[in-house]
Amino acid sequence: MSNLLKRTTTALVLIALLVAILYFGGMVLQCAVLFFSLALCHELISAFKHKGNNIPEHYILLACAFHFVVYERGWPWFVAFTIPLFFLILYYLKEDDFTIEDMGISALILIYVPTFLFPIMALDKTRYLYLVFVISIATDTFAYLTGMAFGKHKLCPTISPNKTVEGALGGVAGTMLCGLIYCMIFDIHITLIHVLFIGLASVTAQLGDLFASKIKRATGIKDFGHFLPGHGGFMDRFDSMLLIIPMVYILFRFSL
Repeated sequence: MSNLLKRTTTALVLIALLVAILYFGGMVLQCAVLFFSLALCHELISAFKHKGNNIPEHYILLACAFHFVVYERGWPWFVAFTIPLFFLILYYLKEDDFTIEDMGISALILIYVPTFLFPIMALDKTRYLYLVFVISIATDTFAYLTGMAFGKHKLCPTISPNKTVEGALGGVAGTMLCGLIYCMIFDIHITLIHVLFIGLASVTAQLGDLFASKIKRATGIKDFGHFLPGHGGFMDRFDSMLLIIPMVYILFRFSL
């Protein structure tokens, strides 16, 4: 099977699965988010292990699941951070081969994945849920097309050689247009803040992509995983979406 065929088949299966998850929502969405968070943590841990870091995977996955329970129960957010970090400190004191760098990376994973991902559950059954995916797809599409057509100035050549300043700007502009059209179609009240946050979400999406790319370069890996044939791992496919979710959640939660 050619790589293009594998990528296309995987993409179609992912789209069908995603549509089903978003349609049913509720428990289905919660289970999907929990699975997805554990998969992302696993891929990040594997990347840093490839570099030689000693990351306690069983503990990180358990702490991520604990964070999920805290979020679902509506307990104070500091509980989700302080208790796992307390035990992380104990682990650091106990294990001589667990360095301060390893501890920092472990804390980063525990903060990075749950904090950015779990708010998507609060968007369940709202029109804002689909806005996350509109922004993600529009950013990727317009950044690629604009970069191909007009790209001359490299954005971050040491991290992602193919990305250009023109492509990044085109991604933001195209996403703002698509976001506004979506809001008008689905009767979401539009203000200047909506325009700014949709544009900001496109910017953070591209930052998320660059962040993931830099981690891959720093750890010496090509892909975060092989679970998605032709695409790599979940982090390879959804790295930008993680940083979109908080922007859309802020719009929804605070009715800006």
